[in-house]
Amino acid sequence: MKSKLLAKQLQEIFGGEGAPQFRMLLEQARAAQQHALADGTEKLLGTVDSTYRAYAGLNLSGWHTKLSGDALTDWNIGNGTIDSGRQWKEMLGYADGDLDNSIIQWQRMVHPDDLRVLQARVDAHIQNQDSHFQAECRFKARDGQWRWFLLRGAVAARNAEGKPARLLVLQRDISDVKAAESALISAKEVAESANKARGAFLANMSHEIRTPMNGIIGMTELALDTQLDAEQRHYLKTVKSSAEALLTIVNDILDFSKIEAGKMEFESLVFSMQDTVLEAVRVLAVSAHKKGLELMADVRPEVPARIVGDPTRLRQVIINLIGNAIKFTERGEVVLRVEVDQSTEHSVYLRFSIRDTGIGVPADKQQAIFEAFSQADVSTTRRFGGTGLGLAISARLVQLMDGKIWLESTPGLGSVFSFTGRFGIEESTSVRPFEARFGGRRILVIEDNATVGQYLVELLEQLGIQASLVADGPAAVAAMERSRALDFPYDYVLADANMDAPAGFALAESWGKSPRVEKLIVMLTTENQRHDLGRLREIGVSAHLVKPIGSADLVDALALAEGPGSQELSEFVLSEIDLGGVAQDASGALNILLVEDNPVNQELATRLLERLSHRVSLANNGAEAVDLFDSGHFDVILMDMQMPVMGGVEATEAIRSREMRRSWVVSHEFKPVYIIAMTANVMAADRDRCLEAGMNDYVAKPLRSAELYAALDRARGGSGEDESFDRGSPAFGTSSQLDLGAALSDIGEPELFATMAGMLLTEWDVHLGRVRKAIDATDAHEARMHAHTLKSLLAMFHAEHARRRAMEIEQATMTVENVDWANCRRLYAALADEMALIKPSLAHYVETRVIP
Repeated sequence: MKSKLLAKQLQEIFGGEGAPQFRMLLEQARAAQQHALADGTEKLLGTVDSTYRAYAGLNLSGWHTKLSGDALTDWNIGNGTIDSGRQWKEMLGYADGDLDNSIIQWQRMVHPDDLRVLQARVDAHIQNQDSHFQAECRFKARDGQWRWFLLRGAVAARNAEGKPARLLVLQRDISDVKAAESALISAKEVAESANKARGAFLANMSHEIRTPMNGIIGMTELALDTQLDAEQRHYLKTVKSSAEALLTIVNDILDFSKIEAGKMEFESLVFSMQDTVLEAVRVLAVSAHKKGLELMADVRPEVPARIVGDPTRLRQVIINLIGNAIKFTERGEVVLRVEVDQSTEHSVYLRFSIRDTGIGVPADKQQAIFEAFSQADVSTTRRFGGTGLGLAISARLVQLMDGKIWLESTPGLGSVFSFTGRFGIEESTSVRPFEARFGGRRILVIEDNATVGQYLVELLEQLGIQASLVADGPAAVAAMERSRALDFPYDYVLADANMDAPAGFALAESWGKSPRVEKLIVMLTTENQRHDLGRLREIGVSAHLVKPIGSADLVDALALAEGPGSQELSEFVLSEIDLGGVAQDASGALNILLVEDNPVNQELATRLLERLSHRVSLANNGAEAVDLFDSGHFDVILMDMQMPVMGGVEATEAIRSREMRRSWVVSHEFKPVYIIAMTANVMAADRDRCLEAGMNDYVAKPLRSAELYAALDRARGGSGEDESFDRGSPAFGTSSQLDLGAALSDIGEPELFATMAGMLLTEWDVHLGRVRKAIDATDAHEARMHAHTLKSLLAMFHAEHARRRAMEIEQATMTVENVDWANCRRLYAALADEMALIKPSLAHYVETRVIP
């Protein structure tokens, strides 16, 4: 009866087609076979199967059979012995008589750490009555080595009280598997360590190389601005171009190492696809036009106007691919086309295709060029230069944009590089209603390049303009004469300046001598822009465009050609423009964009400006300022220097860049926006930064009404005392912690002053908390930013002692590396103490309007 009961229990554990334990054992053996982890798996399967049949047939004679590297043992928990399956001793190198058959002896051979885990698993199995338990344990072999075993078992019988009486345990030697696993882990760690060391080395070396390279380039540029003879200038230009080429290589290596190490991060920003593409293409316009190539960017109408993604990385890929196309193209054209590949409710896949008429790539080399340090032919490296990293970096960046990149090419006929990328869609996008302005007009396009000509015709037709295209001068003259004879002349003529007479400049010069009824717009190339612009001014042409041309540029040119009073444009900056003075209405009020991230400073500046009836728009950071500039018209921009997201210098550079984009259209009637810097830093270096970024004037923080109004007067071209970029540090009293009388005198209005003091008190703990949090996190950038903000606020209230503590924190975190954080914590404690001293006085004034 006992044998029958045991056989039945074994059958329940290991037998039956539906028994999960038996299936688990079979599946494990088959998995071992598939992964080549045990040579005798087939034998194991057969043995387990025969063992099951032996037990099912009440034949216990085979129960102790060794299962091809496995041992099945029967534990008698009642008397603490292992009744059968003693092959586990042989698996450890012992003879049967070397060790007794007790469970305690078996447990002595298990590693203590593993024994605790095993006991916990067995207890859980017994208590929860799970189907089985499993653990990996180390056993001490006769040779002193620890060998790994996989243990699986289950309760085979229970006594009358329901407690376990017998336990079946299957032991499998997995030492070889563990050794292989350990070797793989070690190899992986070695590889990761080497990769990390390589990445760190490349990053450090790139940084170390870039620092002196930037110095070489900067000092060379300064030297080029001095008086030099032709030979010296030639040498310095060569030095500069060589340094820039080397810096490009270093940047490529750094980008590649970041991508390989998985450190490349993508931002998620809202940006204009049209502007981003045109900015990328125009970077390379000079090199293309020097080779006589046509360069074009065609963003199809169905592409969303504003999308969400990383414009910097997208621009990097576009520049890489177009730069390659220009490098390997001697004549013809390079065309970028952007279109929708597929779209969903919240995202869109865009396809970017760069087509050239260059040398092409052989079919057997087309895949290799996307690999690192590779070009289509080794000889091309000597002929065209380059690291061979550009396409590899582009391919990896495209992968990070959830896209793919591929090439279609025919040697001798050119190539088409295409890639896709996934972008988010901004919920609300606005489109300028150009069609209504120009609907029904007619234009003659004179362009000898068929691709560019057709692109311009499509752009014009999207504006509702009827466009006709001619490819040479005689046909153009004939078309204009024919339209005049029918008393139905063209409204505009859009002519390429780089064409033979009677087209090109010959047409423009004849226009200047004998004005026509049509309005002339001339298209120039970037290489000849400076020279050709002077010629256009001499002959009286009112507007021009510089290739490559975008839709917004074309609209602005058409508006300028209409003459004064019809433009709906923002300011333009020209190489030869008067930088002084802004427009204003009869009341003297200005449209002012206030760019400031701090609510207290926002309130003060807004109230001071509105006191003189100026119209104020608010931007909380530089990125918002750039967006507002793109969509509106401002006479003056008051620009804070240090802000989150985008600082004042970066925002000013972006605004000036956009003005330069619009300067592809020229008119002497338009002037750049007047930008006034606002900052508490008044050193000479800050003055230089403002000037280099393109700012016109400067006011120190805390804002004082007299200085602000004087700056606005200078913006109008008035005679306000010109202190711009030449002021010393603000005069602060040092005799007390707080000089509310001087602060009130600066602001002038008690109620406004009380409002600002109340706002500071409301955010008191927030400002201190931000500084403390940044210092605790050892984040130098955040600590510097928040300390600077607090310094400005304290300066506004003439809290000199606290202001100095905030300034010391700001200066201590100027460099990201080697920050003395212990000192920063001491400075923060001093700052908190100083602010605690002045807080009661501020609160008293807010409540009573009386200066204590």
